Amino acid sequence: MHRHFGLILVVVLGAAFVQAAEPPSSPPPAPTAVRPAAPASDQSQAIQRFLGALAPSAPQAPQPPRTITVTGRAVGYIPKDTVIWTISLECSGKDVPTVKQAGDQRLKAVTDLCQARGILPDDIDPGLIRLVDTRITDSANADPQKPILATRNVTVRQRDAAKFNDLLDALSRDKTNRVKFLFVCSKRDEVMRETVTQASQAARDKAAAMATVAGAKVGRPLTIDEYPPPKMNAPDASIPVDRDTPVFGADCEKVIMTVFVTFELE
Repeated sequence: MHRHFGLILVVVLGAAFVQAAEPPSSPPPAPTAVRPAAPASDQSQAIQRFLGALAPSAPQAPQPPRTITVTGRAVGYIPKDTVIWTISLECSGKDVPTVKQAGDQRLKAVTDLCQARGILPDDIDPGLIRLVDTRITDSANADPQKPILATRNVTVRQRDAAKFNDLLDALSRDKTNRVKFLFVCSKRDEVMRETVTQASQAARDKAAAMATVAGAKVGRPLTIDEYPPPKMNAPDASIPVDRDTPVFGADCEKVIMTVFVTFELE
């Protein structure tokens, strides 16, 4: 019995020694939380935000300037300082040489009359002579003694309209002359340019007055045109003009110029 008791004690002590020799077991690791993968769209947006932060910022577009659009109107008077004469010469005879010679003599008489009153040779256009045999063109009314008819239109430019009456009296002395005349202006283009300039200045003056009320100043013109911009009607011709030329004459042609200008405000 003592023998079995000793054997049991040895086994118990050996088991205790083995347990003491083994290191104590570590606690089991805590479970790791697994995050779900982000959707592809969210990932691309994140990449874009990252790249956008690295890229330099784009410059901001400049603000459009403040502007004001006004009209400027001016009236100019075109004086009729030149007279255009048309003198119809007509003669008839029995044959072409006779009629041609008579026509040349009448042409010379008119030319000498005009040059004697200061009209230059370059301002006299003799025109072309036209010969007609009335026996063919108008047999019922043809004169058998003078069947050949010659006609010619002479054009004369009289640069001094003040001498109109003198030339009219001289041409009227020959009752066979048929005379027509027209008053024109030799400075029409010059007057038109001056009137446009005055209209443009009137537009600037008007814009400056309106800008002063708004607490601003008129800057450089952005656009200037003789025609109204879209959605803008042209002013009525009965509206008083902004500027008027000091020249006036009852026989003058009146011209009204309107400009449309857009100015930058400072």
